[in-house]
Amino acid sequence: MVDTLLGWALRALLIAIGAGAALALVRWVYAAWQEKRERWPVRLALGMVLLATIYGVGHARMLVQREQLEAGRMRYARFGDPRRTERTRAEVRGWILDCTGQDQHALARYALRNGEVQRVYPLGEAGANLIGGGAGAEVRDYTVERLYADHLREPRSLREMGELHPAGSDLQLTLCSDATRQAWQLLRGTGRPGAVVVQDVNTGGVVAYAATGRPEQAPLGIKRYAPPGSVFKLALAALWWESGLPDTRMDCPAEIQVTPRATIANSGRVAHGTMMVPHEMLVPSCNTAAVQMALLMRERLGTDAFVNAYRSYGFLPYTGNAPRDSVSDFWSTESARWARRMSPPSSRIRIGEKTGRAEWAQLSIGQGPVDVTVVGVSRFMQAIGNGGVMLPPTLEQHRARRPPNGDRVMSRETAAKLQR
Repeated sequence: MVDTLLGWALRALLIAIGAGAALALVRWVYAAWQEKRERWPVRLALGMVLLATIYGVGHARMLVQREQLEAGRMRYARFGDPRRTERTRAEVRGWILDCTGQDQHALARYALRNGEVQRVYPLGEAGANLIGGGAGAEVRDYTVERLYADHLREPRSLREMGELHPAGSDLQLTLCSDATRQAWQLLRGTGRPGAVVVQDVNTGGVVAYAATGRPEQAPLGIKRYAPPGSVFKLALAALWWESGLPDTRMDCPAEIQVTPRATIANSGRVAHGTMMVPHEMLVPSCNTAAVQMALLMRERLGTDAFVNAYRSYGFLPYTGNAPRDSVSDFWSTESARWARRMSPPSSRIRIGEKTGRAEWAQLSIGQGPVDVTVVGVSRFMQAIGNGGVMLPPTLEQHRARRPPNGDRVMSRETAAKLQR
């Protein structure tokens, strides 16, 4: 405030001095003209008056239009300064295309906004957690935009290799913009934190990904743990069928006493009568029937059968301290940076010979000492949908077109039963 007042006071003083000098000069010229003095001093004085008038008018105009002039100065700083221009051109990257490969469905592209060319992300917050953009775009570190930056800046042709600032190569992903947008809307509608991962069962390609979380947080669906819940009953049913156990009738009471101090109940404490397990156990997601199955299988098959099955399904069994290693070969990718930064932690389950009866019952329904990533569960579901063959997930469309052979983790017959 003080600086502004001093500035205006200085301007007023200069204007007053200039006006006084101009007035004195005009009076002298008038007197010299009346006295018919020599012409050259009069002409010189008139020239000085004219210059002073031009300066005064120009300065006054600058004061009146100072906002427009400041806006013009900022435009020059953005577009006219060669240093800024070179830096902006050096950041040019290729477009990130969705599964269709069409420009109108691009996940990251350039567009004209507010009179300038900007990098835009049409999915907004729906894709910010994985693609980039959205609120806090500059601090998002786990994104396709950053981890595939080398590919996006690669020259598209031999001619571009000789250019100082090549336009960059496009990157087509397996993600579909419409599916991702719909997944985000469904997730946001719950009002709860979470993640959605959808894969093509035949290729392993990630078709949709949406997750909540702040910009500085690692992607919830890839790098952070969550309890699996009832989806773990699919692994229990798979082991039942893979072990050759026949379909059996079991009761599904509202609750079951596992130990004198531990009781497990169904959701809402609702009983579902007698059912044929495993299939009919999955339909209403009967906790009490799943517990009976797990205890019976432990008695007949032993602990090692569970350990081996869970390991083949992508869930790492352990005893003692929980492992903290990442799954290094989880993704099918050509990007070393993506493989290094986005390798999920091992989905893990604490299980062994010393596992108690109550804890064993909890594990059968996806509770207790079991930590999984959403993308780890998605990979298990992909194997079920692919006839028992597990493929590494991928985001790169060209790799999805030529998927690897994968690993068979269950028989085709078991996978078909789980699909029903």
